[in-house]
Amino acid sequence: MSQVEKKRILFLSGITQMIDVIRTAKNSGYYTIVTDRTPGSPAKTHADKFYDVSTSDTEKLAEIARAEKVDGVFNAFDDVNTWNALALCEELNLPYYATAEQLEICSDKGKFKEWCRNYSVPVIEEYKIDGDLSEEFLSALEFPVIIKPVDSYASQGITVCYGKSEARAGYTKALRFSKSKKAIIERFIDNAYGIQILYTIQNNNIILNAVVDRFVHKHFKEHPPLPIAMVFPSQHREQYIKEVDSKVRTMLKGMGIKNGVIFIQSLYENDSFYIYEMGFRLGGSQLYSIIEKQTGINQVEMMLDLLTGRSLEKYDMSMFDNAYTPYPSCNLPILLNEGTIGKIVGLEKIPQMPAVISCITYNSAGDKIAVTGSYTQMFGRITIVAASEAELNETIAIIQETLKVLSTDGEDMIIAKYHPIQVET
Repeated sequence: MSQVEKKRILFLSGITQMIDVIRTAKNSGYYTIVTDRTPGSPAKTHADKFYDVSTSDTEKLAEIARAEKVDGVFNAFDDVNTWNALALCEELNLPYYATAEQLEICSDKGKFKEWCRNYSVPVIEEYKIDGDLSEEFLSALEFPVIIKPVDSYASQGITVCYGKSEARAGYTKALRFSKSKKAIIERFIDNAYGIQILYTIQNNNIILNAVVDRFVHKHFKEHPPLPIAMVFPSQHREQYIKEVDSKVRTMLKGMGIKNGVIFIQSLYENDSFYIYEMGFRLGGSQLYSIIEKQTGINQVEMMLDLLTGRSLEKYDMSMFDNAYTPYPSCNLPILLNEGTIGKIVGLEKIPQMPAVISCITYNSAGDKIAVTGSYTQMFGRITIVAASEAELNETIAIIQETLKVLSTDGEDMIIAKYHPIQVET
């Protein structure tokens, strides 16, 4: 197939995670064009063509898309570019999988919780905020609480607060990170465990892909917990299916979602689920690679074909409903302490391990890491799919022993290492 005959896709963002997407697109016969405002961003070197134009510059990107005869616009991994892709597709009269109303529900934590309540989906309690956090309001809070921007992602602008002064500062911080200048205050569940749920929707048919155990680590008491392991299948898979799944399916139908991929995050305490966030896009943890190993279906290919008007028939996932996960798996994030990376030891050995299917890093020697309590502290992610739980646990242990990220002072910068355990909540 010649370059002229290939369908052409404009990809919004050239971050590291997009490299796999670009490779998948090229293997599927697409002509790939990457754009963002960062010269030399990682995925650009893998694309057929690239531009150094901001993903939010709809007018300029529309000019480029028309000149390039683009057939579709693709985004993944962050909410901002989901909105940018929708705006660009509307300008170009191209199909897009989501509507503005659906994205508004997913990207606004307050609105999402309203939808959950309307469909009896369990959510964590919150406090109705008065405008200036009065002394009376602060006195009524039962600490600790967690304060979040309603519309941020990747744990940005979030603070765990243990007193009035921290709450005032946390509220100011949340407003600073919020596009709409709104925040939400919730009871904070202080444990090291949560749940992530993955759905695919195909022609109005909802498929539960996986229920995942999400183990987290809180670096400092005021920071939100960050993931250190995502383990398939969840120890609470059957409980979720029995108690919550049908309510979530009804809610998704109520949103009018016809096609796409969804991830939902939940807290877990005292044998109860508390849903708190939803993303209507591929997640930055790239768990789709594990789903492909479980089912043989590549969700990136599916979304590429969806956005360019191709049939989804070959991606039928209906036979893999109810969290079909025969192979124990884990996505292993590597979190770093502050400092300058001096030396990385053992990284080259990890992709050679039989159960490791991907090893993606975001930093290299010389990079400075700051303690932010957000995903900027993440060195990379290692994805493992094993034939048995014993193989999975052994692979995790070998990785933990093998990989070292040393500072210029010779200190180990990895701040938390996951060790397989039974959940106690």
